[in-house]
This record gives sequence, structure tokens and C-alpha cells, in this order.
Amino acid sequence: MTIGVAVRKVVRLGQPVLRAPARALSPEEIVSPAVQRLVAEMAVTMAEYEGVGIAANQVGEGVRLFLMGLAPGARRHPPGIELSVVFNPVVKFLTEETALDFEGCLSVPGLRGQVARRVRLELSGLDAKGEPFTRVCEGFPARVVQHELDHLDGKVYLDRMTDLATLGYTSRV
Repeated sequence: MTIGVAVRKVVRLGQPVLRAPARALSPEEIVSPAVQRLVAEMAVTMAEYEGVGIAANQVGEGVRLFLMGLAPGARRHPPGIELSVVFNPVVKFLTEETALDFEGCLSVPGLRGQVARRVRLELSGLDAKGEPFTRVCEGFPARVVQHELDHLDGKVYLDRMTDLATLGYTSRV
């Protein structure tokens, strides 16, 4: 953990910030010390909670920012996902094809359920320096992008489930 950077408490389902659409940030706001600190705190929080992605509203901040990343060799996605900081994300779907897979959420701990997501998309936004970027995401990374973008729009994966019979606990106690 970086000195002076705190792990934030993850907001759980039921808190209004999770259901409110987040506001975009200007490039000037993005490079401000307060927002750069938020990025650092989100990164350590995501690691502490063993998440693959985290949206700003999951730590109580209603701004259009998410991080995603996963170390190579991880069971969930062995190739890993490069740590990405995404402000003001915009998605363009590159296919109508969807895949059904299980999702969980740091804000809905202990549960998971199947959600259909598009398998290929183009992600555009601003990076941690407020610079524009565009990249193509496919498979699991595309799923993570859609999950985090839903958060920024005030939705959670439960809203996308079409068969609640797949909802279950992550551990069998």
C-alpha cells in the first residue's frame, strides 16, 4: 500500500450513491490532487477487497471513474488484465453476440449470478492524466467494463439477471 493512501470502505447495495448516475469529470478535475488521490485509494481498495474492477460510486464518490485490473495467472482470467484507470467511459458494442457467465460484486458481497454480456466492445474515455484513449476489449475484460459502466449508470448486475434461479452464495457453508 502506498504511504498515506487509505483503503476505502466499499459501499453496499442499499446506499443511494449506488443507484444514482455519476457525473463526468473535466480533464482539469482529473489531474487535481484530490482526484488523483481517489484513483490511488480506489486501486488499493480494489486490491484489498480482491476485486477485478471498482467504480467510484462503490467508494461513495458519484463521478464517472472506474478501475480494472488483474494480475496474470489469476484463476478468474489467467492472461490477467492490465491495470486501467478510466474516466468518463463510453462503450461501442462491436458485436451482438453475448455470453452468459457468473458475476459477483464488491457492493453485493457473498452472492453471484449469471448475466449475459456482449463479448466484444470498444472502450473510449480519459486516462489517469486526462488524455483520451480507445481500446478494444473482448471476453472477460469486456464483461468487467460493462459491469463497471453499469455502476456508473446506477445499476448493479442483479438488474441485468434474467434468471434469478442462478443467484446464489459464493461459498457453501
